[in-house]
Amino acid sequence: MKLFFLFSILLTSAYLKSGEVNSWDCSKFDGARIIAGDGEFLGILGPSWNMDSIFNDSSSYASSWSQSSIFNSSTDYGNSYSNLSAFNDGASNPPKIIGSSGLVGYLSVGPSWYSDRFSPYDIKYTCDWD
Repeated sequence: MKLFFLFSILLTSAYLKSGEVNSWDCSKFDGARIIAGDGEFLGILGPSWNMDSIFNDSSSYASSWSQSSIFNSSTDYGNSYSNLSAFNDGASNPPKIIGSSGLVGYLSVGPSWYSDRFSPYDIKYTCDWD
């Protein structure tokens, strides 16, 4: 019984923390490229002063009109139903986050049981890149 209880706690704690962005993770995201499932470059993660950052309001990668922006809800990368979208929590092929040492994870709002999926909003606010 104790073993079952311990296993349940460990399983639950892993579920609650999956995909969570912590401030000490920001260095692995800084400068990481965002690559769509079809190979399209979608910008980089980093502070808003970086020209190619998805958090730079002057960047085409942050705009609501660019075809290469996750924030354009009319594209496959930004709508709520495409398998390539960061904002479809059931996407089978969300954008990849590629850091200097390879795949960091996926840019996606969910689902929460995938520990390698990170919300762009969580990254932006945890890393203070707005």
